[in-house]
Order: sequence, then C-alpha cells, then structure tokens
Amino acid sequence: MDLLENVDVSQDRDFQRQFNAFYRVRQRPKEWYREYFSYLERNKEGKPTFDTVLDHFFTTLGRYEPSFSSKLVATLDPYQPVWDSFVLTHTGLTAPSYKAIDRTVAAKTVYRSIQDWYRKYMDSEEGKSVVSVFNRLVQEHKRITDLKKIDFVLWQMRT
Repeated sequence: MDLLENVDVSQDRDFQRQFNAFYRVRQRPKEWYREYFSYLERNKEGKPTFDTVLDHFFTTLGRYEPSFSSKLVATLDPYQPVWDSFVLTHTGLTAPSYKAIDRTVAAKTVYRSIQDWYRKYMDSEEGKSVVSVFNRLVQEHKRITDLKKIDFVLWQMRT
C-alpha cells in the first residue's frame, strides 16, 4: 500500500510482483496484466466502484473477473472488501453459477451483499471484539481500516 501512491504501478515491476504475490495473481495473459495495472494507475485519484471495474474488464478483456475487480477496488479504497472464496464462505454467500444468464449482474448483487455483511459484522459485538483484539496485538493498527482487520482475521481462519 505504501508503494501504491509513490510509483507508477503500470510500470513498476516491484509493485506488480508484490501485488501478484499478495493477491495470488497467476497465469494471466500479458495483455491482462498490462490492462489491469494500467487501469489501477489511471484510477488512483478516484475510487471506482466494483460495478465499474467489473464492467471495464468484461468490456476491455472479455473476462468476468469479480475477485480481481474487488482486489483493485480494495487496493484503491481500503474501506471496501475483497471477494474471494474465504470471504464468500464466511459470509454464507456463493458466486454466481457459470451458467447464469448474466453473471456480471449477479456478481454485483453478491458484492453488495459482501459489503452489507461487513457493515453488519463491524457493528456487531463479535466484530467489535475482533477489532479490539487486533488493535491490542498489532502495534501499527491505526494504519489499517477495521474492515481490513476483520478481513485479516477471516484469512487466518481459512485452514
């Protein structure tokens, strides 16, 4: 996150390598990486919505990318959640079927449900407790949003 504001992410290979490792981005065509990081760079000043990013990659690359769309959104706006299989499991949600007539529309609904789940969880006693324990145990906790703290704990519970 520190690199994001200080480098041109469309060109900086170190940022791209770290991003790919953190989010486990693998085996995409070169054009995908070029467009993904160029789009990320172009949108640093704004905070595109999940819907906008999902539509962009579907239009420009012909790819349905809800997980990586959410990761781009969450990178630019740390108050937004990431869509991945662990989050879907913890929230009780499922990804749209590959046979769904309009998966992108369904994915947008699922993402809004993920956002709603985080809002409710952060307001719950359990969510407040998770954040409190995180704050007590992590010295640099003020740099991390409550949503990311909960996301971190969910990731630790994945095994």
